[in-house]
Amino acid sequence: MSGELLTFGQHPGGPLAGLLWRPTTAGPHPVVLAVPGGAWLRGDKAALAGWGRWLAGQGIALFAVDYRRATHGPVFPGNAQDVRAALLFLADQAGSLGLDAGRIAILGASAGAHLAALVALAGDWEPLRGAGEPAQPRLRALVGIYGVYDLFSHWQADLAFNAGPGRDAASRMLGADPFDDPPLYAVASPLRQIRRSGNGLPVLLSWGTHDADVLPAQSEAMALALKQAGFHVRQRPVLGATHYWFSDQDPTEPGSFSAELAPDLLRFLRLHLRGGEA
Repeated sequence: MSGELLTFGQHPGGPLAGLLWRPTTAGPHPVVLAVPGGAWLRGDKAALAGWGRWLAGQGIALFAVDYRRATHGPVFPGNAQDVRAALLFLADQAGSLGLDAGRIAILGASAGAHLAALVALAGDWEPLRGAGEPAQPRLRALVGIYGVYDLFSHWQADLAFNAGPGRDAASRMLGADPFDDPPLYAVASPLRQIRRSGNGLPVLLSWGTHDADVLPAQSEAMALALKQAGFHVRQRPVLGATHYWFSDQDPTEPGSFSAELAPDLLRFLRLHLRGGEA
């Protein structure tokens, strides 16, 4: 099953597009807005095709989207605004697409989890919401897969383990390091945007226990902070997994880390999007 290519917005570099996988049964269907990773520099919506096909077969649509990349310079908050634009598009066009605007979840992997979490937690606040833009629809759930949630600690780890000076992904995306612009790192970090007023949002966080690209501590700290703010959080560490598996492995691939997570992810989505069993 191929995803349907849809244009959901425009930015100075060109159109913004997404791939939509829908169930073959009659709608309206719940939908997951899915944000791929790629260190804010690369990545492709098509990397989530396996999840799109699989979830559509389970009665849940998936809309995987592209966003501005930091290949030619800083892109924040534009990249997060692109994800927010995709959310507004889904809500506005749900009826014509056979989707239910009242049953939308957001999911992201790696850098995509950073953007998904930021939109979920702070999408109606500056700098993500532009002047005159409508409020975003209520999200029914947030799913983060080996995400970056605290950009300062990720900057430190990236510099120590993965990148040389000036080559770390966070400062490329933001255009500064945390000692040049500490407030920017706070505004851009989902961990720093958690509010008790938003704690009705259910959250599932999953990560690989052997991930050296985005350390497990990112997800563990995010889960703790969310719980302290009163959020309902499900934690799903994947034993032995490193990075990239969510986009590299199909959930139907026997023995894969994606296949291991798939039943728990589906149960969580059904609970919050379809009223299924917990």
